[in-house]
Amino acid sequence: MANYLEPAIKALHGEKAGNDAGRVFHNFATFCDMQLQDSDNLDDFQRISSIRDRKQLELAELGEMLRKSEGKARDNLKIQFSKAKVWFKLDDEDYQRLRQERERLVQQCLENYLLSMRACDAFPNDTLRFLALWLDQSDSRPANTSVNKYLSSVPTLKFASLMNQLSSRLLDSKVDFQNLLQSLVYRICSDHPYHSLYQIFATSKSRGDKLDDIATSRNAAATRIAASISKGGVSHHIWVSIHNCGIQFVRLAQERLSDKEGKSGAKIPLRKLPQGLRLEQTVHDASTKIPPPTLKIALRADKDYSSVPTFSQFDPQISIAGGVSAPKIITVTASDGSRHKMLLKGGNDDLRQDSIMEQVFEQVSNLLQDHRATRQRNLGIRTYKVIPLTANAGIIEFVKDTIPLHDYLLPAHSRYYPKDYKPKRCRNDIAEAQTKALNQRVQAYRNVTANFHPVMRFFFMERFLDPDDWFQKRLNYSRSTAAISILGHVLGLGDRHGHNILLDEQTGEVVHIDLGVAFEAGRVLPVPEVVPFRLTRDLVDGMGITGVEGVFRRCCNFTLEALRHDQEAIMTILDVLRYDPLHSWSVSPLRLQKMQENQDQEADPANAAAGGAMAGTGLGGMARKNTNEPNEADRALTVVSKKLGKSLSVEATVNDLIRQATDERNLAVLYCGCKSRS
Repeated sequence: MANYLEPAIKALHGEKAGNDAGRVFHNFATFCDMQLQDSDNLDDFQRISSIRDRKQLELAELGEMLRKSEGKARDNLKIQFSKAKVWFKLDDEDYQRLRQERERLVQQCLENYLLSMRACDAFPNDTLRFLALWLDQSDSRPANTSVNKYLSSVPTLKFASLMNQLSSRLLDSKVDFQNLLQSLVYRICSDHPYHSLYQIFATSKSRGDKLDDIATSRNAAATRIAASISKGGVSHHIWVSIHNCGIQFVRLAQERLSDKEGKSGAKIPLRKLPQGLRLEQTVHDASTKIPPPTLKIALRADKDYSSVPTFSQFDPQISIAGGVSAPKIITVTASDGSRHKMLLKGGNDDLRQDSIMEQVFEQVSNLLQDHRATRQRNLGIRTYKVIPLTANAGIIEFVKDTIPLHDYLLPAHSRYYPKDYKPKRCRNDIAEAQTKALNQRVQAYRNVTANFHPVMRFFFMERFLDPDDWFQKRLNYSRSTAAISILGHVLGLGDRHGHNILLDEQTGEVVHIDLGVAFEAGRVLPVPEVVPFRLTRDLVDGMGITGVEGVFRRCCNFTLEALRHDQEAIMTILDVLRYDPLHSWSVSPLRLQKMQENQDQEADPANAAAGGAMAGTGLGGMARKNTNEPNEADRALTVVSKKLGKSLSVEATVNDLIRQATDERNLAVLYCGCKSRS
């Protein structure tokens, strides 16, 4: 630091902006960060801290014994007490020295990350690392003093994409951390209203139960910020429109329907529903028109969102989707003519964690665009917007031009192989073998697959008649399947059944939805998921004559190589979640068992054999504890880090994953209600 980093800052001669200045501050911050994370330094500090605490306890016990002793025993205890006091003083001096060193490193790290963020845009991961460190040190007065120096000078553009994590840490308190956090959140709401006000709305409308003091405090803090915006903030008019429309969206989502109206696929005139009519009137009467909630709006450095398309009109009819809560599907036309289809979910659905996981997958997927091989092949995950409005209602974006994998496979099996086993028989045969020995289960699986042929290749033959078009769409399918397979493996994505995988009828790409079961939660199911990703015969059939040996394997290699290269960035993204009280790293086996049971209840019994059970509400429909489990977070992050490790080459790792995913001994023991038996 004395020989290189501090002289580099002096060489800037007071320059505070530009890539050169940003690089100097970034290097200073990352050096300090490396010292803080260095395992040897951390072990030394923890060891000294433990010894000091033990000596302090020993000193207290000796003092108590000395107070009660008499005569010769007292003289001996005095000698021991004096020695213990000397040793404690030495250990305490070591502890205080190391503590002050770490405290100084934390301060320099935070300050230089902020200076780097203020100076340039060349180091986007600095924001993530700064936030993770600041949240970890939120109770430290020196750390908050350092943050206070420069936080207000950093553009809010850097933090707007992390509003989920920032708003989840709000509390009704006047401590230094909360003062800084609430000021930052207010600035973001003023500068980038469409990227932040929905989070404030959701937090201000989610009170939690009376026993949850943290949720109540978070609600009070968000309500106070909303009141400040409403009283005359820059985004006052936008907030009023979002607030009023949000209330109507929630009421429409929660409006009860008759048995006839609530049937899946039913269509109802929007104005026939009292809340539908009020929603339409609220949108049209708003003094400030707002964009459709699911519209993807790029962050703007100039903070000018005046050209963003806004609400124009609703389609006169809404339709009802399948599921226990009978979600309502509405379509909005924006002022630029674009149409936006949205799903309104109410009842018991809590979409907050689903929203956070979509954000994580999008950020990790974006890293693939920084590498030439993956960028050229457009490898990544197509995500969709999830907007929580309260703890039990929200809006989900419809993925345009897609159908569930199950909806194509089930009728296709009947069309192309009418003499094959029917899906119900396939499922029953496998279910009957579920309690038997492994070799009998494998034999049952083999018998089913011999009489149930894959049909995925016909999807491309039916829809893309031009040979060049057919080839390109099948290429898109193989590439997108490879990207989600590897990224899903790294992040422990489970619950991949036929209703959670969509097929784009225009491009041939696969789109995965319902990302709630992540970080290996599928491994604690009553019937565990033992494959790294879904690669059943139907999915392989769509890849053409080469199967997994062509485009799929090469794209898996490219994806894993890119993710390994960006391991530090991925771990930083996930580390921010460690401090997010709305994210749960684990799900109880009881709730996961209920999810499997719900799939059986909601799905046609034949669905499993052809493409999987109904998605239902996924994890969104279950109650979650709004608490973080540090041990679970550590376990999940360790597993992700190990998967990104380099103990095996990329090629060897991918080969092993494909072998596991296609091994019939693994496929034969999967849950018979949520996977394709093809």
